[in-house]
Amino acid sequence: MNFKHFVYNFFILLLLSFSSKANILSRQDISTITIHNILGYDFQKSLILKITADSIIIPHGFCNDKECHAEGQDIEYLGHHDIFKFVPEEYLIRSNYINPMSYDGMGTTKLEICITDGRCHSWNYGESDDKEMILFYDKLNEIISGKSEYQFHPKNIPPMPKVIFDKKNLTSINLYQLIAYPFTEVLLYTITADSITEYPSKICHLNIGKLQCEVKSKSIQYQDKYNIFKAFPTLFLSGSNFIDLRRYGGGDINDYPLFKIEGCFTDDHCNIWDFYVANREYDNFFNRYHDDIANRYHDDETKEFLNKIKQLYFNTPK
Repeated sequence: MNFKHFVYNFFILLLLSFSSKANILSRQDISTITIHNILGYDFQKSLILKITADSIIIPHGFCNDKECHAEGQDIEYLGHHDIFKFVPEEYLIRSNYINPMSYDGMGTTKLEICITDGRCHSWNYGESDDKEMILFYDKLNEIISGKSEYQFHPKNIPPMPKVIFDKKNLTSINLYQLIAYPFTEVLLYTITADSITEYPSKICHLNIGKLQCEVKSKSIQYQDKYNIFKAFPTLFLSGSNFIDLRRYGGGDINDYPLFKIEGCFTDDHCNIWDFYVANREYDNFFNRYHDDIANRYHDDETKEFLNKIKQLYFNTPK
């Protein structure tokens, strides 16, 4: 009986030993060390540093007292380091991260150490009296400042070739009207080499809290008398440049047509561009001028194409 009791206790102790070890990270299994700034008021996170076994990533490149080597772009550096062996033992045992919302509402800097099985421990990045932690932070600060003894070199990523589509492969142009509030995307026309198809549509606007809708009940097909298809600009062959028009504060420009233009090609790829139509006029209420956003397209070919789009829209019987 005593022997059974002894065996039982032994297995309990063994199980507890395994479970406690399961919570301890191993330096040999560390996959990443990351440092993030956490803003308290909206809890936004921005990366300061990410270290893997053979690379580091710094969003704006190495910065020291004199210069930033790759400011404005994420850059990955490849090289050898042994910084994982400097991770303090206490950081392997537990987490002790205090987020800004539960602390003082301001921002914090978060240190996260993860191993290959996905487990992570988190701490507040900062000063410490512990010698092991001081050495670890010194190593990290040297990397961030570009003064580290570790030799890293930028990862060479070949630039993506700029694809320019051939106008002879253009199959259709789709014109959508965008309504900011409530947001809807309405296909108005499909323009091909020999026809324009005008679709049935329901376009709704909020007007003083009430939804007002304009309904077109049937599809109509007719000739492209404006030669819109042939006028498709070279600029729109070079890629897409669609800016979500909701970002322009669509609530105060809903009186003006907002458009998305799709140029689609034989391989089913479509380039997407945008513009809205407004005469240059002074708005006393908003104390500013309304301009046609097409003014950001500076070449005559593109302006001529957009003018044809405007002619189609305004000359179509409503």
